[in-house]
Amino acid sequence: MNISFDRLRSILFDERASGTLTDIPSDLYLKVHEEIERMYRALYDSGDPLSEETQDMIRQIESIKSFLQEIFSIRTARIIELATAKANGDVIDREMMRLMTSEERLLFDTVSDAVSHARGTMVDFQIRRKGPVIEEKEEEEEITEAKPSEGVTTVRIITPVESFMGYDGRTYSLLPGDIVVLPRPNADVLCNRNIALNTRIRK
Repeated sequence: MNISFDRLRSILFDERASGTLTDIPSDLYLKVHEEIERMYRALYDSGDPLSEETQDMIRQIESIKSFLQEIFSIRTARIIELATAKANGDVIDREMMRLMTSEERLLFDTVSDAVSHARGTMVDFQIRRKGPVIEEKEEEEEITEAKPSEGVTTVRIITPVESFMGYDGRTYSLLPGDIVVLPRPNADVLCNRNIALNTRIRK
């Protein structure tokens, strides 16, 4: 079952309003990534990256990413607080453990173990040994030639063009004479419409 835009927004609102973890789908993160991949495929199949429909889809993808990031931030802050409390001897409600996804449970266990180890070293003195010695080695700087990304193209704008949102989610406001690196689908459309010229930097 896919996670819709409205469903994800509702989960975010619940997380904001609650002072504790809420009950989210156990595969939320996976389903959201699958939905984003589906939308990107539809985006690249649309044929016209400057159309209003395409621009709306790009904005929706960015909103979904933003929603997921905020959900992650809220929940991980609470999970880290619970893990720290457990490491310091508090009993954690089983219901809180049930509300964690498998990825969040791994985070909980990792943080709890790390805090327990630190407590044993710095407070309880259960571990009486020196910490690991980290040797810093100077590495020779290697100068490599930067290779352009395969998914972008450098173009020069030759006629006025309205601001648009690219496939990379960035908004471009360009003027004639500007030289800019654009996602290839956007660059192709601009060149096909005689709005821009493909520019190749030669040695």
